[in-house]
Amino acid sequence: MELTKMTMKEISNYLENYKTVIIPVGATEEHSNALPLGTDSFTAEALAIEVGRISSRVVGPTISVGNCYSITYEFKGTISFSPKTLILVVFDYLQSLYKHGARRFLFVNGHGGNVAPIRCAIDTVAAEFKDSRFAVGSWWLFKELADLYDNAGHAGRGEVSMMLYLQPSFVHKEFFTEEKKTLPQYFVSNDKAFGEITTTGIINDSQEGSAELGEKLFKKSVEVYLNMLKALES
Repeated sequence: MELTKMTMKEISNYLENYKTVIIPVGATEEHSNALPLGTDSFTAEALAIEVGRISSRVVGPTISVGNCYSITYEFKGTISFSPKTLILVVFDYLQSLYKHGARRFLFVNGHGGNVAPIRCAIDTVAAEFKDSRFAVGSWWLFKELADLYDNAGHAGRGEVSMMLYLQPSFVHKEFFTEEKKTLPQYFVSNDKAFGEITTTGIINDSQEGSAELGEKLFKKSVEVYLNMLKALES
């Protein structure tokens, strides 16, 4: 069930029985010339909708602009909230849901730069929101996917595989390439990120992927999110 497709009466009836809302968070960010800018958002939304379908829980609207201020911000097409803006967006989103009766919040996150702002937003509301629980899952970080994902990097074979499974028409295979660098053990400014970390928009991976791997990654991720949801509601 997607909140934006429900009526006021339908969501009211839902909240009388369930207090959970699933929240997909992605980004609009370069993913090389082979993958679309919406890769993180498409993946997070698809995962959230599938988890919602299986569990009969409501999925909120996708937050499709994330925190991309470092590394990829200089690449064409990237749109970024600052970390403090994303904190406020998530804060207002949660506050609206809480006001109407939601008490369990599962974040399906598709972008690494969102992790800290989401956590900060939760920290901001935790003391105010009574009888509430929060869970944040970033699919590529799940230990259950470690062997499948194999530390694949940004715009690499893991995300390529997900998109080949979910939205193959958006993948431009003729631009597949490889860029593997030893990543520095420090943060750099954006002007140094281009070249020192990546010149093609790929971070430390090849783009060898498959729809078959994408299906495995997707289904395993859904399984982990469902377990998170069960724990959140227990």
